[in-house]
Amino acid sequence: MAKSRLTLKAMLCTAVAFLMAAMWSQPASAWTWARSVTVYNGSGLCVRGDAGIDHLRPGVLSGNLAYATVYALAGGCGTGMSGRGAVQAVVYKWNGSAWAVCRSSDWKYGPTGRTGGQFPGPYGPEQVFNWGGAAACGPGYYGTRASAWVWDGSRWRGGGVWSGYEYVSSAGLSSRQGSAPGHAPARSSQPSAVRPPVHAG
Repeated sequence: MAKSRLTLKAMLCTAVAFLMAAMWSQPASAWTWARSVTVYNGSGLCVRGDAGIDHLRPGVLSGNLAYATVYALAGGCGTGMSGRGAVQAVVYKWNGSAWAVCRSSDWKYGPTGRTGGQFPGPYGPEQVFNWGGAAACGPGYYGTRASAWVWDGSRWRGGGVWSGYEYVSSAGLSSRQGSAPGHAPARSSQPSAVRPPVHAG
């Protein structure tokens, strides 16, 4: 009896695992992300950023969200270090020949550092905002450029991270139409040249 319960429990766990794997697997076009891209690497400071874009798709865990994060690391891109960072997410739409700005977040300023514990790693300010999907700028190819910057005590250091692109239709489905873009948008914006605000966060 105990052996049959154990076998039944194992079969049930396997079935749940397969069900979860099927539910959580999505096509790559539903979520496009670039993680830990080095945008500056100086003698005492390394700046990395993340950029991502997602669009709402029926029946799939998704949302019309753009993502941007900045991290400050020690020179050589080692461990996370304390500092001040600034990040902005800009959503672009391909118009057939160039990238055009669709929507943009405000700049977000905040501390950078390193967490410990069970999930150690660098942290910094991040942006997650609802860019509106196809309702914002129409169906087409979209991508996010994250502007990821860290204050080194005298000036901002950093640059842009391109998420890559994905096709967004008005129905939320990823049926591609038109010519796909061949390059990333132009250079990213930079925070103001003045020292970051102390109260930012």
